[in-house]
Amino acid sequence: MTATELQLRLPAGFRFHPTDEELVMHYLCRKCASQSIAVPIIAELDLYKYDPWDLPDLALYGEKEWYFFSPRDRKYPNGSRPNRAAGSGYWKATGADKPIGQPKPVGIKKALVFYSGKAPKGEKTNWIMHEYRLADVDRSVRKKNSLRLDDWVLCRIYNKKGCIEKQPPRGSVTKKASVTEIEESKPDNGTLGVEAVHTDSSCSEHAVSREFMTEVQSVPKWKEELGMANNNALDFAYNYLDTNMDIGFASQMQSSNQLSPYQDIFMYLQKPF
Repeated sequence: MTATELQLRLPAGFRFHPTDEELVMHYLCRKCASQSIAVPIIAELDLYKYDPWDLPDLALYGEKEWYFFSPRDRKYPNGSRPNRAAGSGYWKATGADKPIGQPKPVGIKKALVFYSGKAPKGEKTNWIMHEYRLADVDRSVRKKNSLRLDDWVLCRIYNKKGCIEKQPPRGSVTKKASVTEIEESKPDNGTLGVEAVHTDSSCSEHAVSREFMTEVQSVPKWKEELGMANNNALDFAYNYLDTNMDIGFASQMQSSNQLSPYQDIFMYLQKPF
């Protein structure tokens, strides 16, 4: 048994799991009517001054759900919209309102999600709030220069993960994310296969894909074929000179390892008479 249970004189094994109807009929209605509650198990505080992860320590009782009576203020002096700014972020409504009570609704249940940071670019968290307010209540401006919208609403706070999860400072998260985005935005030459190479074009530099690098840096195919043909011709040891020509001249040509540049002319020379 905890110190809170001893202070509240709760019996062993006590668990507080009221239904929506019980919260509105037996707790919220009595609180708004200034009637006493048998066991003061719900704390009173302005929860919009705190971050949701700080609220469990301020609750009178709760393990995975925490309950509070809280006032609610207007966002604008002459308006009926509530001010949802809280702690380092804000609460944002989600889903449709649910009427509580049959046949005539006595209360209204609204679900909200906490966002860390400034609206509308806050970071969504796992903290949820169920807000219960009375239905058919005159919420017109009763006092001049007063922002009070409701004296009391009943709120249930919990985390979807079932733990007291604290939100990291938004600045560090944003900074880390921005660095990651910069690293990811850098082009990867190995992946894209694009490099800057110099070619024979009049342009100083061209971006050429890696798969075409061999064609850019290699000798043109027609030059390559011509070179191979010339090499084969030079390596061929046959003498095209006619055997009836002067033997001395022929032997002089054969003694050299390369053919005469006029070999084509000698091929077509007529035989001497």
